[in-house]
Amino acid sequence: MTKTLEDYFKEFEDKVVGIEENPKVMDIEEIREVMDIADITGAISFDETGTILKYRIFKYFRLIERFIKAQQNLENQRDLWNTTLYLLNASKAFNNEKKEEIRGELLVDCFEELKNLNNTIHLQLHTQKTTTVKGNAEKANKPDTTVKGKAKKANKPDEKFNWQGTQAQLVYLIEQLYEHNFLSPIIQPDKHRLTAQHFTVKGKSLNRENLAQARDNRLKTKKGKPKGGEKIEQIISKINTLDNP
Repeated sequence: MTKTLEDYFKEFEDKVVGIEENPKVMDIEEIREVMDIADITGAISFDETGTILKYRIFKYFRLIERFIKAQQNLENQRDLWNTTLYLLNASKAFNNEKKEEIRGELLVDCFEELKNLNNTIHLQLHTQKTTTVKGNAEKANKPDTTVKGKAKKANKPDEKFNWQGTQAQLVYLIEQLYEHNFLSPIIQPDKHRLTAQHFTVKGKSLNRENLAQARDNRLKTKKGKPKGGEKIEQIISKINTLDNP
């Protein structure tokens, strides 16, 4: 059976949890590896258990990194890095101060990989757009009179739902729909991706990163809900009542 990112991450978490309390105990091969990558992990001191702990966790994380970079589709790679960010944030394996610090470093690495990937994808899209400008210009003066073209125009498949509330309220509504099982469970990054794909807010486009930030900001508030969140809860409650009289 083909391994998924979640499978690799579960193995990674198990290894993080299983690291000995005294990580200074290393065999000769591990010592050589540490010395070989000293320029990556920083100055190596065998008197500092935190340094060896960091080395081992980063070493295990490289399996996830290699799995993601082996994907041929760059969009798929980007989705996997976003999922990794989510999994790292939610992980319970980093349950002490030293590990929490290492998790922060891993998250920074993930963001850096995403930034580089986004730049590569943007460059590719720009190149594709440039090479097709001439062809598009020629097509612009030739209306699509085919049956398929007319059907596409009639159905307007690219049109999105235009939410008239705030972005935070939209994110909260989607969360409530999942929480009350009106929508099938999916991972958090996919919720934001699909929301951005199918909604605008007062005519403005959305992106996954801003939606994730809106959710994080809401969770940090005292009430844990946006302004007007009670109305959303009332609607969900009313639907629940109708569904379960």
